[in-house]
Amino acid sequence: MAGRSVYVRLLSGNADFRRLYLARLISLAGDWFLLIPVVGLVFETSTSTLAAAAVIAAQALPALLLAPVTGSFADRFDRRRILILSDIVRAGLVLSLLAADAIGGVWFPLLIVSLDGAGAAFFYPASAAGLPNVVEPEDLGAANVLMSSAWGAMLALGAGLGGLVSTLVSRDAAFTVNAVTFLISAVLISRIVRPLQEENRLAPVGLLTATRDALGYAAGNRTVAALLTSKAGHALTSGGAVGLFAVVSFVIFDAGDGGTGVLFGARGLGNLIGPFLAFRILGPSLRRILGTVGYAMAVWGVGYLAVGFAPSLALAALAVAVAHMGGGTQFAFSTYGLQELSSDEFRGRVFAFDFGLDTLAIVLSSLVVGGLAEVVPLRSLLVGLGAVGIAFGLVWAFVTRRLWARL
Repeated sequence: MAGRSVYVRLLSGNADFRRLYLARLISLAGDWFLLIPVVGLVFETSTSTLAAAAVIAAQALPALLLAPVTGSFADRFDRRRILILSDIVRAGLVLSLLAADAIGGVWFPLLIVSLDGAGAAFFYPASAAGLPNVVEPEDLGAANVLMSSAWGAMLALGAGLGGLVSTLVSRDAAFTVNAVTFLISAVLISRIVRPLQEENRLAPVGLLTATRDALGYAAGNRTVAALLTSKAGHALTSGGAVGLFAVVSFVIFDAGDGGTGVLFGARGLGNLIGPFLAFRILGPSLRRILGTVGYAMAVWGVGYLAVGFAPSLALAALAVAVAHMGGGTQFAFSTYGLQELSSDEFRGRVFAFDFGLDTLAIVLSSLVVGGLAEVVPLRSLLVGLGAVGIAFGLVWAFVTRRLWARL
């Protein structure tokens, strides 16, 4: 069992990991300051559930379109510089949202969210591929739990505060906070001393060749391929459900941006708690960790079944938290598996491909579910998504069980 001491030791004894972790914490908090007011802005402007869901799709789509480029960049160039440049560019982008009211319409915030997603498409593969190079091999599992839980913690904090600031102060204040967090993140990353990739992996290769090699690598490795399908398959359901948060808040509970923030915050709390709890129970055994991924996805489905029946915002938020305890565990454990089972030479491209598949699923799910919400009762739709999530998780666990038994 993994106790608290391993996390304390990792954060106190590894300055480079601590800087990368703090940069992620601060930047993610700002991300959720951004998303909550943008979703509210688009929904109020358009009064369309599809338009609100399109915010999630717009943020995710660049990762799919840019996957061949971002993965090759993460393997060819200095990953630390990629992270810094991505932060600086995104700071400028979100500041431009201060002009959203003057410009009017929904096209401008959707454009900026898309460009911000493009910056994230460069950031994520470089950061995920670089993590194994700043921690010792025996600490990689705990480092992934901390990184994944950082996403959940800052979603809980950032979404709640983003909804609060947007409601009580202004949406412009939330946009400004987001820009500042990106700049702080860039400063922290600039102080990382260890290289984020092996020195002999920096030799340039053609983009098409690099992408083809990465796809061949994934296709030839059944465990890597299975983990790639877990994230994409789970995102086909979860992306669309998350895109309904604003609609659920506004339409079912009449809670506005504040209610949207509560639901996103509950999602973050679940993502925070789930990986820590699961890692503490299972310990560092890769076989046991990866064998749990399918069941974690099924837990997500059970949670959203409960959301569909929740009579109040508080109970809906509780069900969302339970659901994303499973979803967060799935994400943390599958990411850990990809890092352990992929070589540094291909790791950036593997994670770009993973990010691309994941975001393709999110885009499709957000648009399809957003469209269905126009004609299907919201509660019935949430129950259906939960049932699909349970079925996919259990089937995936059954089909892949022999892969993990061999580890």
